[in-house]
Amino acid sequence: MWSLQVLRLGQVIFSSVLSSPGIIMEVSNEQDFDNKIAIVVSKELEQWQVLNTVAHISAFFGHKLEDKFDTGEFFITKDGVNHPRNTQYAIIVLRAKPGQLPNLMAQVRGSGLLYHGFIREMIDTTNDDEITKILADKTDSEVEYLGIGVFGPKDQVDSLTKKYQLWR
Repeated sequence: MWSLQVLRLGQVIFSSVLSSPGIIMEVSNEQDFDNKIAIVVSKELEQWQVLNTVAHISAFFGHKLEDKFDTGEFFITKDGVNHPRNTQYAIIVLRAKPGQLPNLMAQVRGSGLLYHGFIREMIDTTNDDEITKILADKTDSEVEYLGIGVFGPKDQVDSLTKKYQLWR
């Protein structure tokens, strides 16, 4: 049996074991259960808008978390079929009244945690240049938040989002 480990600054970031000729079993990195992602969405959105908001906020975190996003490249079945891994972090979707989101955004900004605010203009247009121009004519208090995502230690994220209900 052969093994391969890729190291970065003394930390194992990938480890595989060659169990028999041509078959590689991936060994995952230890999962981080101390952090989570919470996404708080306006409960007055249409279903497609909710899905779009959650998808874009999730994609933002996937991009920003880079190597920390998952615990390895694949889950591998007994017959050697690769299944790409999902994020290692819990993602909780909560709902809020639209009027609660600006206050949440102020708290999240002040927390120092990684966050993303998904705003009305991000659904109304897909052109970043247009969003830039629209926002240049608005104050922050005029921005309509459709959803806010926050990533960090569970206790801090829970403290910020404890008054919101689970999306059902």
